[in-house]
Amino acid sequence: MAESPCPLSPEQLSFFHRQGYLMPVDVLTPPEVARAVAAYRTYRTVTGRAGGLLKRRWNYPKIHLVARWADGLVHHPRLLDLASGLVGPDLLVWSTNLFVRQGHSSSRLAWHQDAPYFGWEGAEGNAVRVWIALTRTSRDNGTMLYCRRSHRAGLLRHDFTDRTLAGLMQGERADYDVSEDDVVAVEIEAGQASLHQPMTVHSSGPSTSAEERICFAVDYLAPSVRPVHGPDSALLVRGEDRYHHFLPERRPEADFAPDALRSFREAVLMRDQRLATVMRAVHEERAAERVSGG
Repeated sequence: MAESPCPLSPEQLSFFHRQGYLMPVDVLTPPEVARAVAAYRTYRTVTGRAGGLLKRRWNYPKIHLVARWADGLVHHPRLLDLASGLVGPDLLVWSTNLFVRQGHSSSRLAWHQDAPYFGWEGAEGNAVRVWIALTRTSRDNGTMLYCRRSHRAGLLRHDFTDRTLAGLMQGERADYDVSEDDVVAVEIEAGQASLHQPMTVHSSGPSTSAEERICFAVDYLAPSVRPVHGPDSALLVRGEDRYHHFLPERRPEADFAPDALRSFREAVLMRDQRLATVMRAVHEERAAERVSGG
């Protein structure tokens, strides 16, 4: 089978590798956006009523295993072509996430990288997050903020800098000096996407707008990436997996089908266990460095 041409120009590819992000990229048509938003609202109603793990983990990390609208998005030809152009012809979906910010929400996230607690080996140049706007995103509604060229610093130390409840809710902050001159807001229209590398430092601010912000993110990996500190699973969405580092996932035959729910539960609990081990290992390494004076 012939490989699909990369939809990104050489200039766009160069920008992504230099700056650590790229936007805007057109992905969904207006009718596709409308269908996705309607499906998301039905999904939220169902998961809210379901209780248990499905209610607690409606927004990450395995939406594609129980909802066909999410499965359809991760298999969208435009997304697959974008991801293939950046990480290669063979693609796994490691995670799907919903980032929803209600109007006038005071929530914010500290400056951080995605990669430190993912527990990946060989991810540099082999992973990308595609962040799809299902509604318009702006500074007013608390959109994501990037720090230009921050991925060049490599894997950064993260820690809580504020032990108050508000500080803990913002998450750990990367040990990186973010200059306001390097901050860029992800301001894109519904149906457009922003792409960033796992080591790009980013954050989000509060919403001063009445409008809801809905974004859907997909983590695409090359199969050569290897999880550490335990087993993990992923869904092959294009090409071939010649490495088998991740246990294979299956597409849902129907929304919330019994087999899909079992797969969802197994995958989420497996991921939780591994990432908890990753986090303990990172914290133990930091503690040893402090003792040694490193």
